[in-house]
Amino acid sequence: MALRFRKILDIPCGVRYMYSTLNLISPLSETILLDNKMEVDREKIALLYSNLQEFKSLMGKEGELNFLKEKITLHLSHLKDIRNSLKRISEGVIADDIELFEIKSLALVNQNIKSLIKNITIKAIELPDLEHVLDLLDPDGNRITSFYIYDSYSQELKELREKLKNEKSYNEEFFYKCALIEDKIRAKLSKEIKSYYSLLEESLYNLANLDILMAKALQLHSLNLSIPEISNSTVNYKGLFNPEVEYILSKEGRDYQNTDITINFGKPLLITGSNMGGKSLTLKTIALCQYLFQMGFGIPANSASIIPVQEVHLSSGDDEDYKKGLSSFAAEMKRIDSMINRVSKGYQILSLTDEPARTTNPAEGKALTEALIDILVGTKSVSIITTHYTIENRICDRIRVKGFIDGKMDYSLVEDSMKETPAEALNIAESLGINSLWLDLARKELEKNIKK
Repeated sequence: MALRFRKILDIPCGVRYMYSTLNLISPLSETILLDNKMEVDREKIALLYSNLQEFKSLMGKEGELNFLKEKITLHLSHLKDIRNSLKRISEGVIADDIELFEIKSLALVNQNIKSLIKNITIKAIELPDLEHVLDLLDPDGNRITSFYIYDSYSQELKELREKLKNEKSYNEEFFYKCALIEDKIRAKLSKEIKSYYSLLEESLYNLANLDILMAKALQLHSLNLSIPEISNSTVNYKGLFNPEVEYILSKEGRDYQNTDITINFGKPLLITGSNMGGKSLTLKTIALCQYLFQMGFGIPANSASIIPVQEVHLSSGDDEDYKKGLSSFAAEMKRIDSMINRVSKGYQILSLTDEPARTTNPAEGKALTEALIDILVGTKSVSIITTHYTIENRICDRIRVKGFIDGKMDYSLVEDSMKETPAEALNIAESLGINSLWLDLARKELEKNIKK
């Protein structure tokens, strides 16, 4: 079953933050976006980005659509989710006045926006002509967002209403006759509107997609996102960053350090480095980018080249499943086991495993990590494993966090030919102002172990 956008919102990688920065106008647009599936087909992903590229230009500082943004936004604010009403009418149900009002409102929004953008070439969105629907529901040509059974629909109805007005007391016969005529008019209108069902549905979805594409394009500009390339064999990010963390740091007056990373398809990438080196954040940001990529969003990087996958498996290694009675180790093993089962069945996946088996004893933890690398070699996977263990004689690419240099952490990722994991924990602890007695004793213990 395809993964829907609403299902990934609370995966701990930053998707919800990206969703929160979208300035969607209509609740319908939100519903449709949340129901969108994670695309795995390369051609469909390419179409998503072709459309976004077009809107990136149209919504740029000098873009034609950008100058109309406020007017379009005003009309989109009247867009409602009337899919159930349309479905009822398509099935032959006679619409009531509220449903006829909703359809008239949709037609008005459609025609107003269609008029606004008539001189702009937009390939991604083409609004149908609903002027005939408006004529049906607005026989007086007032083009305002209200509806009732107008006198214009029937001369007999008009005359009866005049008589009702002139009656000094309530006339049940006249009122009943009016109601019968009105019901006939509703039935006739519903039958005629039914013939426009496909156009009305097309309008509804195209207006929502217009809202979504405008919001995505504005987000792309405001967060400095990029349009990615679709890759076959290598995932590559230049200037990768996490928008949520960057925002938090900016509020504290601190800068975010962007990173570069390359992952080869079928060959695990091992990342080592000190604590507080950003390894976990890198994994979560790559998971975020993969989801954004397969949902057609801008990517938080200066440039990106990404391989479509069928599934994303993120094991952050820092949570416990109390509801299932599992410890952090047990929950982690279950997650990794699930990933192994999927990749062994030939699924193309993104596997992101943060310090596997770090909560068990080092000898077993190292063995489990080495075995995991061996399993992932040659599979249909883009895989990254972070670790503090010293991993030797394994087929994998290696990079490390540059680390603690001259009293400052450098988060850059660099190629690593060393087998030993960098030892920087004490230096980092010292920079944090940790008790010096504790750290001095720890250094003495290290020296004893080295002499042994």
